[in-house]
Formats: sequence, C-alpha cells, structure tokens
Amino acid sequence: MRNKTELTLRPIKIIAVIILLAFVLIILCFIGLKEYSSVRDYEDKVILNLYGKQRMYTQRISKDIDRLYTGLLANNIVFKDKYIAHNQEEIKDIKDSLISSKLAFSEVINSTQEGYISWDNNELDIRGFITESRPLIDEINSLWSRFEDAIDTMVEAEEVNNEVTKAAIFISEHNFKLLDLSEQLQNIILKASISSSIKTERIFYTLILLLSLVTLFALFHLVRFIIIPFHHIYKGLSEIGLSEIPARPGFPTRKRVMPLLGEINEMFQKIEDLISLIQNINNNFSFTEILDFINKTFSRIIPYNYIGVALLNDDKTMLEASYGVSDGHVIGLPENLVGMSYKVNETSLGKLIQTGEARIINDLETYTMNKPKKSYNNIILASGIRASITLPLKVSGKPVGIIYFSSIYKDVYQEGHVKFLETLANSIAISFQQNTYIDNIIYSSVLALAKLAEARDTDTGHHLERMKSYSRIIAEILHEDDRYADEITLEYISNIERYSPLHDIGKVGIPDGILLKPGKLTEDEFEEMKQHTIYGTEVLRNAEDNLNTKGRSVFSMAIDITLGHHEKWDGSGYPYGKSGLDIPLSARIVAIADVFDALTSRRPYKEPLTYEESIGIIEQGKGKHFDPHIVELVVINQDRLRQAYDDFVKNKLL
Repeated sequence: MRNKTELTLRPIKIIAVIILLAFVLIILCFIGLKEYSSVRDYEDKVILNLYGKQRMYTQRISKDIDRLYTGLLANNIVFKDKYIAHNQEEIKDIKDSLISSKLAFSEVINSTQEGYISWDNNELDIRGFITESRPLIDEINSLWSRFEDAIDTMVEAEEVNNEVTKAAIFISEHNFKLLDLSEQLQNIILKASISSSIKTERIFYTLILLLSLVTLFALFHLVRFIIIPFHHIYKGLSEIGLSEIPARPGFPTRKRVMPLLGEINEMFQKIEDLISLIQNINNNFSFTEILDFINKTFSRIIPYNYIGVALLNDDKTMLEASYGVSDGHVIGLPENLVGMSYKVNETSLGKLIQTGEARIINDLETYTMNKPKKSYNNIILASGIRASITLPLKVSGKPVGIIYFSSIYKDVYQEGHVKFLETLANSIAISFQQNTYIDNIIYSSVLALAKLAEARDTDTGHHLERMKSYSRIIAEILHEDDRYADEITLEYISNIERYSPLHDIGKVGIPDGILLKPGKLTEDEFEEMKQHTIYGTEVLRNAEDNLNTKGRSVFSMAIDITLGHHEKWDGSGYPYGKSGLDIPLSARIVAIADVFDALTSRRPYKEPLTYEESIGIIEQGKGKHFDPHIVELVVINQDRLRQAYDDFVKNKLL
C-alpha cells in the first residue's frame, strides 16, 4: 500500500518538473532566438556593407573617370616638364584606383551570381535570397560589362580621343543607373533575408508561446494543489480562532494596477512615436526636419532641451558642431556653437567614439570645474545647459560623429534613458545616411563639374574657395539683423556656403575662345558669355528633376544662385533683367561676394584692386547693382570680410 503523503505530493512534483522544464526550454528558445537574431543581424549588416560598398565603388569610379579625363586633357596642353611629371603621377594613381574599384565591384557581382558572398574568411549562402533577383543580376552584369570595357578604355588611354570621350560619357550617363540597380539588388536580397529571419523567428515565438501556455496551465494546477489548500488551511485556522487574521487571496487591487497601466500606456506612446519617426524617415524628410521632429516629440519622455550633432571630418581627427535644435529654453547655442571644430584627441569624446559607449554628465559645471575650460564648454554653460547624454553616431557600423541630448536641469539623466536614446541615435544615423550622406555624394559630383569649369580658366585661381568664405560671411552678417531673422537660418547659411561655388557651373558650356579671351569681349561674345547662367541652371534643374522623382530637393538654392547672381538691383542685369526683391536673396548675397572677389583678384586684363578700392566700388553700386540693405550691413561689419581677405592674401590664395 502506497504512502498517502507520496500520493499527495506526486502531482505537485510532476507539475513542478513540468514548469521547470518548460521554463528551461523557454530560456533556451530565447537564447537560441537571440543568437539567431544576432547572427542574422550581423549577416544583414554584411549585406548592407558589401552592397553599400558597391554604390561607393560606382561613385568612386565616376569621380575617378572625371578626374582621369581632366588629367588626360591636360596632357594635350604644353606645360612645364615638372607639371607633366606631376600630372602623369596623378593619372597613374587614378588609374590604379579605377582598377581597384573595378576588381572590388566585380568580385561582389561574381560572388552574388554564384550565390555566396565572402568576408573576413567567412562565407554567406545567399542562394535562397537571390531567386527573385536573377533578372536584376543579369541586368547589372550586362551594364557592368560595358562599364568594364569603358574603364579599360580609360585605363589604357594616354590621351583624349574619340573612344576615351565615349567611355567617359558612357560612365557619366549610366552611373546613376548602376547605382540604382545596385541599391535595388541590395534591397531585394535584404528583404529576402529579413523574410527568412521572420519565418524562423515565428517558429521560435510559436514554441515560446506553446511552452508559455504549458507553463500557465501547470501554474493553474499548482495553485489548485498549493495556494488554494493553504488558503483553506488559514481560513479554517481563523474559524477556530488559531489565526487572528483571516487569509485573503493576494489579487492585485486597483491601487496596484493603476501605476502599471500608466507604464503600459507610456510604453505604447513610445512605440507610436517611434513608428511616426520611421514614417518620417521613409517619407524622405530632411535631416534637419528629422531632428526637429525628435526634439518636439520625445522630450516629454526624455528630459532634454537641446539636441546637437557633431560630425567627424574625413580623416576622423576633427569634430565639427554641424547641427543643433532647441526647444526654446536654450538661447543662442545653435548659432554660437554650430560651425566650431576641435581636435578629437584634445577632448574626452575620442574614447566615447572608440568604445561606442554612451556618456552621462549630470552636473556639467562640476564636471568642467577642475579641467581646462574649452571654448565650446564655455558656450554650452553660458547657454544654460547643465546636464547631457552623449552617444556615438554610426553609419554602417562606422563612427561619423556624436549626438548629444542636453538639459537645462542637473541630475535628470539615468542609465535607463540611454537605451531609448540609443534607438533615437540609430534612427538619426539612418536619416543622416539616407539624406545628408547621399546628398553629399550628389553634391560632390556636381561640384566636380564646377571645379572642371574653374580649371578651364586658370586665372580664377582659388575663386571657389573664396566664394564659399565671402558668401558665408555676408549671410552670417545678415543673420544677425532682425530684418532677415526669419529667412536666414543656420541651415540657410550652411547651404549658401555649400552652393555658392556652383554659381558659374554653366561656364563649362562656354567656348574657350570666349572664356579665356584676354581682351574685351565683343557684343556677340558677351551675349554668349551671358548664357552661362542659363546653361548652369539647366544642369542643376536636370539634377533636381531627377531627385524630385524620389521626393527630394537638393539644388533649389543653387538654381537661384546660378540663375540670378548676375541680375542687378536696378533691373539692368542678366539673363532676365529682374530687379529688387524679385531677385532671390541668395543670388543678391552671392552677387556681392562674386564682384568683391573679381575686384580683388588678378585677371588677364587687369591688376587686382586693393581691399579699400574694392569696398568703395561695392558701396558705389548700392541701389544700382546691389541690394542697398545688404551693402549697408556689409560695410558696417566689413572687419569680418577684411579678415577673410587678409587670410587669403597671407596664405597666397589670392
């Protein structure tokens, strides 16, 4: 006869074993899911990285072709032996770069066609991901084959001829198509990879759900065998007076539930806001608009009054404060900080960028008290900032800068804030890559054309660099005047510095006989010269129209500048004889910068005027050639223009 105690405990033991096994299996499923997700995330990053490099190689090839073509053209002109040797050396470097890019691009395409991609002695099987992309791969192969022929033609060329010109034109005309096809291939493969991941993850989640149901069922029976009997025991003890406090089931009360409901509601609000952020990124909102959205949306969840972004330069040695948005409580910080640059190794941010770990400072005054005061720290403290969280900003796993969320209050940040802000930082990085990074690639291509136009006229020297500096200084002067406060923002100043060098891009269409003529132009020649504003505008509008098909606008200010920088306030300019405020503000600013640089520069037909003589001529043009209000402000604040002018003279850039 079995012991009654054994019979009573046996179901409890069985239930306990079931719960333990189910719990262990759930943990193993979660571990397996995490490991699987980590592997797939890493492989997806590999896919993004490899095919992202394909787009980079495409852009590099296009850029190198432009440089090589220019270099070969230079071989057709008689220069000193020293210059020819330098040019040949540069051409060799460009050809080596082209061969390297070609081999790298071909390697990935060949690997894709075989169904395996390799990296760091590892191999990823993508055969299941490329079923739908076979026609696209064939199309890329076909186009790439012609690219290879064109590249080979350029690499083998020693001078410009008809075949070389055709090869350069083919690559220039089909560069964006190859870029687009590579992006489509990446998206298809990545989509298939993600779909495969989702299916596998569903299996894990189904197992977890089933095991969880088993656990809940077992717990229910455990309650029957343990909790309820104990409740009856205490109830019985209370009824016979052995317990003064009757046992009550520990069900949650309303008082306990309400805080939990508040936390759940807050969680769903965070999810909704993140969904809105993703939608804005997918809708191609600009990088600045994304920062504004984050600033307005998430400050009710995370305590911050200012978001700032500092970007690394190309060699990762300098950080420049590039973007800043405030909720209105921080005054003057974006204006005073944006544009400042400082060496990474002279700040505490170098370690943060290397380790990728967030940094919390809850009392900035105390943090900087016994340290050498940096100029940017003085600006931050003067604006009222007292605490901040700083995180690295990464694109494709590589650091491109930092982002910091700052508050005017001390001791507001906790470790729990970091995880959520890391999600925001990742979203900002995606927006940066999708907007700014791609815009820079497109802008660089157009700027290369502008530099090609400048290179044809050797007497202009460093005209584009001086135009950037003078145009920015004038825009900054206007920004400080209430009259222009609403129109000239920090982004406007950055854009005018960026796009002012494109003002004469249309000169690529002007014949050398006119453009390089040392004497005065005839009336017909001058009429042809005027057309450079139209030619340049057509180039930029074509680029803008192509981008607008994707819901993006890049060159609107550049178009205004290119078309209007030769218009005059009194209507006597060209190409359309616009006058007064009908001329875009950006064009009115660049007009002054362009004339000032022309006056202070040497030309085949004249010697440079002094700074004082040039400013005098600008003043004489007030109300005739130039916007009188802008001239007045420039003259009042001319010490800034003078400083830039002196720096160019000192550095022999003028």
